[in-house]
Amino acid sequence: MKAAPLPPLLLLALAPAAVAQQSVSIDLTGVQFRNATNQTRSSSPNTISPAYRYTYAITGNVRGVGGALGLLYPTATPLATVLEALSPGSSANLTGTFDNCTGTHPIQPAPTTTSGITTVSGIQVTYAFTLGSGIDASNFASFSITNVTLSPSILIGYLQFSNGTSVITRVNVCPANCDGSTTAPVLTANDFQCFLNKYAAADTASNCDCSTSVPALTANDFQCFLNQYAAGCP
Repeated sequence: MKAAPLPPLLLLALAPAAVAQQSVSIDLTGVQFRNATNQTRSSSPNTISPAYRYTYAITGNVRGVGGALGLLYPTATPLATVLEALSPGSSANLTGTFDNCTGTHPIQPAPTTTSGITTVSGIQVTYAFTLGSGIDASNFASFSITNVTLSPSILIGYLQFSNGTSVITRVNVCPANCDGSTTAPVLTANDFQCFLNKYAAADTASNCDCSTSVPALTANDFQCFLNQYAAGCP
């Protein structure tokens, strides 16, 4: 006897769920640095677990399409190389670290903007672009390039990823380990002194409860730190 098909809802429940990972990679193939063109990419269906700190790294190869950029970079060239030629020092924005005070998602770190005026093949070019990363409430990471200016666009052309990725990786940080010690026991009285010193210096790192009201540093931060210390390090 032929078995009856499973109900659709049951099939959905049995389907493998996307597993939250330590690191997620966003495919940037085809993304363009093109005048007046905003683009975003997502890590979906892959997700990343919440953390207190992350690193990001944007890598890959681009080629020029049309205009002076098409002549200069007709084949795939490392993105960092092209950015350095356009704006020396700008490739530093391709990697970095951002903190997540609450340890929960969503998190939207401040984007980085590169802008200026340079000469490309005898053409004076005004350029600007903003690179952004983030993680939404569903734990999907994202990459964005916005506010792009490449002018005069007809003469300069644009850049397009032949291949590339934006990788966001969790950094295992214990918030109660204020002094960053690695020897056992990791949590000691030194961490209390470290927190007190940061609080006295009005260091934003002592804003344990992540408050945004004024004043940001209050007695609540002491209680927050005590709670974190009591919870220990994973």
